[in-house]
Amino acid sequence: MSSCHYDSLGRRIYLTSQAIRNNIDRLLKPFDLTREQLHLLNNLDRQKGRTQSEIGGLIEKSPANMTRILDRLEKKNLIVRRDNPEDRRSQLVHLTIEGAVLSTEMSRLIKALSSRIEENIDKEDRAVVVKVLGRMEANLLQISKDPGD
Repeated sequence: MSSCHYDSLGRRIYLTSQAIRNNIDRLLKPFDLTREQLHLLNNLDRQKGRTQSEIGGLIEKSPANMTRILDRLEKKNLIVRRDNPEDRRSQLVHLTIEGAVLSTEMSRLIKALSSRIEENIDKEDRAVVVKVLGRMEANLLQISKDPGD
């Protein structure tokens, strides 16, 4: 049986990711939002709508998941779907006034959380972490493309 290596890079990334998700979920709970709903709201504009497929591509969600998320946000009056004047087969998704206000407030709260997460980490260390994580992500993407592994 293998033991868990608490000082391994992968384990540290996992624990940090879990802690970030938990803190974001705690921030979102009073607003009755999920992380995926927030991500969608942050990719919308009040004036210029986006199609469901555009949004799905941006936030990497399937059409079925997109429909579910949009239905819930529409029930909360945070988004509205309108006919697409350029394509009668699709609709454009827009933020409502309430959705725009909430998105702005949530962006402020998430930015404040990010600042707290990065407290006491100097610019050079932050740059190294970003660079290393970028390399790891590229490695993982390559591994996922390698056939037979």
